[in-house]
Amino acid sequence: MRKILCLLLLSMLITPAFAADWSMFKNDVSHSGYTGDAVNAPLTLKWTKYLGFETDSSPVIVNDVLFIGSTNGVFALDAKTGKEIWRFQTESFVSSVPAVSNGVIYIGDENKKFYAIDAKDGTLKWKNDTALDGYKASAAVVGNLVYAIPEDGTFYAFDTSNGDVVWSTVVGKVADSSPAIGEGIIAFGTDGGAIVTLDAITGKQKWSYYAGVSDIKSSPVIADGAIFIGSNDGSVYAINAANGTLKWKFSTNDNVESSPSVKNGVVYFGSQDSNFFAVDEGTGNLKWKFPYPGPVLSGPAISNDVVYFGAKNKMIYGLDANTGKLLWRNSTGENDKDYITSPAVSGNLLYAATHSGIVYAYSSGLEAVQTPIITSTPAATPTVTSSATPVSPTESTPKPEQTRKSPGFEYPVFVLLIMLAIGIYKKKK
Repeated sequence: MRKILCLLLLSMLITPAFAADWSMFKNDVSHSGYTGDAVNAPLTLKWTKYLGFETDSSPVIVNDVLFIGSTNGVFALDAKTGKEIWRFQTESFVSSVPAVSNGVIYIGDENKKFYAIDAKDGTLKWKNDTALDGYKASAAVVGNLVYAIPEDGTFYAFDTSNGDVVWSTVVGKVADSSPAIGEGIIAFGTDGGAIVTLDAITGKQKWSYYAGVSDIKSSPVIADGAIFIGSNDGSVYAINAANGTLKWKFSTNDNVESSPSVKNGVVYFGSQDSNFFAVDEGTGNLKWKFPYPGPVLSGPAISNDVVYFGAKNKMIYGLDANTGKLLWRNSTGENDKDYITSPAVSGNLLYAATHSGIVYAYSSGLEAVQTPIITSTPAATPTVTSSATPVSPTESTPKPEQTRKSPGFEYPVFVLLIMLAIGIYKKKK
């Protein structure tokens, strides 16, 4: 019996846990920002990779491969090690986030081109040049349709197999907001303050809600019959998905470009007023607020009751999703562009990329060490323990020798090991 238990334990230690894909911006077509995969703070740094090019894109992870756009096209990295697998050079800067479906990457660049790229080897499958302006919004894929909106004010549905336009709808407004899909609709924001919805099958416009004249750069999340989206008027809006009526409006003191995430009836987002918020999904009432992280542009990623996001103070944070308590934070550099885009979670790893082009992978750790106190943080902010020492990336690939590497197994397996050892010991006695 002891031999069987030992073999079972050994197999668990050497067999990696199944990692769910984070296949497009904010994980899925509804932009939930939530995954069932667990990454528990505090975290340790597992690897870093300097792309050699700047990026406004965010990482996605499919089948243990990380994909991200950059000023030099699309990169594919081994999600376990950070090693480059291939790169595809586009005609222009790729600031949008890849959408991956059935082994194909769909992404637009800022030179009016939309690409379908083989995820395995990085070869071009097809390219569409119908658009009259570039793509900043990220695409979404459902079935055999890939949905995308360039800055020419026209919304396109492309055939995933060949790139042909299945339908197009003239919106008439520039949109940098990435479309979310759910409740039978496509939703996105535009410059000039419109929240627009289209029928997901036909592309016909269903309704629009005007939030004022301020541009909307935030991307929506669709959850529980409602659309939640930020605006540069400093507010987050909750709109009834069925008819476009306002449910509630929550105001901050600066632009909300952060794209909200939703879990268990709570809406999470940051503001450029240097606060991060958790708001009740049904009422719009504040549940908690985390102050002073610096202006927040990053959309949050939620894993196992921890919400992760980055701020322009070049830090990445992990907060208790229920209370807002600071669980972990870590520096992502010292240069002006060393603040992260929206993070992603797959398996037991948290991934983040800085605008300067450095990709980080963090893992749950077994021990924690004290994080240096940030001098710009008010004394009232809780002191937090962290297992990662701040990294200061340079022009070359970062070498985080001072950051403690993550162990080869995580808490659940460690606990199981102890329990099995106790059981075997008792049985011997």
